[in-house]
Amino acid sequence: MEHKIVGIRSDHSAQDDYALEREFFKDDDIEIVGVGTSDEDGFARKRQSFNAFIHTHTFITGEVLDDMPNCGIICQHGQGVDTIDVDAATKRGVKVTNVQGFNVDEVSDHALTFAMMLGKNIPYYNAAVKEEGVYHARSCKPNVKLAEMNLGLLGFGRISRRLAQKAKVIFGSVSAYDMFMDEAVARKLGVRAVPDLDTLIREADILSVHLPLTEETRNLIDAEKLAMMKRTAYLVNCARGAIVNNQALSDALDKGLILGAAVDVVEPEPPGKEGNPLIRNKRCVVTPHVAWYSKSAIIRMRMDAAQSARAFLRGETPPWLLN
Repeated sequence: MEHKIVGIRSDHSAQDDYALEREFFKDDDIEIVGVGTSDEDGFARKRQSFNAFIHTHTFITGEVLDDMPNCGIICQHGQGVDTIDVDAATKRGVKVTNVQGFNVDEVSDHALTFAMMLGKNIPYYNAAVKEEGVYHARSCKPNVKLAEMNLGLLGFGRISRRLAQKAKVIFGSVSAYDMFMDEAVARKLGVRAVPDLDTLIREADILSVHLPLTEETRNLIDAEKLAMMKRTAYLVNCARGAIVNNQALSDALDKGLILGAAVDVVEPEPPGKEGNPLIRNKRCVVTPHVAWYSKSAIIRMRMDAAQSARAFLRGETPPWLLN
């Protein structure tokens, strides 16, 4: 293989000076060029030499691709490619890959933890003790038994299916809706497939969102959908912040249309100086997009992305090819 350059723009790889990638590519004539995630000038200056680009949270537009004339593949650290204009890449003959299945247990664990925490009223009991000095069960509303609750899954991909396996022994029932629902898989997992989104929303005691962000799913859960939920229901989002209208969710919490929420994602990310209505809302638990975050997930994500880049540079078909 002639000398190639792989650009990497990811805090996860930079933490150890790209040691995993350097070891992975050691038998190839491949040079690793790192770019800081906040270094826009460095990215603009260096990207023209890249033959492959591995990244996290970089917006790859047609204009950026035009400024990367030697780059034949964009490898996403992670599964979501909403920061990449895949159509623009395809028109320019640039391959796009992501990493799939590296965080299934981590994200499903996080969503399950959120669901159980909300169902048991833990955030509100904690606030009663710490903020109001209440330390008597009779001073708090009793929660509903988890075994009497329905967990509704919006989306039925890898993470949602793994969550269903874990949740069905805890919750009274698990239901799911997906535009491309595999009802045979649902039956095998003991999950009830519902016919439409509105039915799922109306019946769920806890609604857990597990969809990719697309133009069709952006703001899918808006004020109208939130108004359909039970007044005793909760919402969990470990997918993408923009699938749920953040202001509408905060308003629904303030108006008592639903009891509470827990989200690992907001829109935009990071939320910026003005914050986000969900971060300021006491009825919403927020974690900073860490549902996927584990030592093993980071290693697998980095290695799988590197594998895609190497396969392409060797003239092979890369795994997880999206176009």
